[in-house]
Amino acid sequence: MLHRLRKHCTVASSALPLISLILACGLACLVGCQPTAWLAGAVIGEERTVDVKAEYRGLDQKKIAVLVAAPNQVLFEYPRAPLNVCRAASGRIAADIPGAKLSDPQQIIAFQRKNPQWLGVPTGQLIERLNVERLVMIDLAEYSTHEPGNAHLFRGIVVGQVTVTEARRENSNNAAYSQVVSAHFPEDRPLGLLEEDADTIELGMIELFARRVSGLFHDHKVVRR
Repeated sequence: MLHRLRKHCTVASSALPLISLILACGLACLVGCQPTAWLAGAVIGEERTVDVKAEYRGLDQKKIAVLVAAPNQVLFEYPRAPLNVCRAASGRIAADIPGAKLSDPQQIIAFQRKNPQWLGVPTGQLIERLNVERLVMIDLAEYSTHEPGNAHLFRGIVVGQVTVTEARRENSNNAAYSQVVSAHFPEDRPLGLLEEDADTIELGMIELFARRVSGLFHDHKVVRR
């Protein structure tokens, strides 16, 4: 009997640390999980909404054409890149900028094809020939759906110089505004994806790039960590 009692006490004593841990966890949950939430937020990064002011406001109530230029290497790999970017940027600007009237991207691309030397035409003349008040030029420097040097890892990147030229300026060949815009897709991944396809990546990177281009011209909110 004494032996059994000693054995029972030994088992109970060894279980005390586990019981104490369970009680402590329960008490922490009853008191609240703020410390745990704070720690998770510190590790993952808390999201916050930030107000972003327009950098240029001269597109409101204006007739606008978006022209996209790309280097030969981009055109060789992605021949539809200018049309895709033109469509996305034109649609986004039309949706975000009050009273903005955008030229049909298909007509803009047709104009570029009929005039292969259009890049050498002064912007003031381009504005007149396109019959617009603002010319938004996007000069692509990078455009890819893959990680550099790896055809099996998908990660989109678009980088371009965005320049706005105004009609009826003292010298309409001079830019009224210029900024470099870049977009990586997916945004939250430092490395490429294996189980994805180029069309999905291209659609995502173009849409993100178009939002950032349009964001230059109107007040908006962004979510940041």
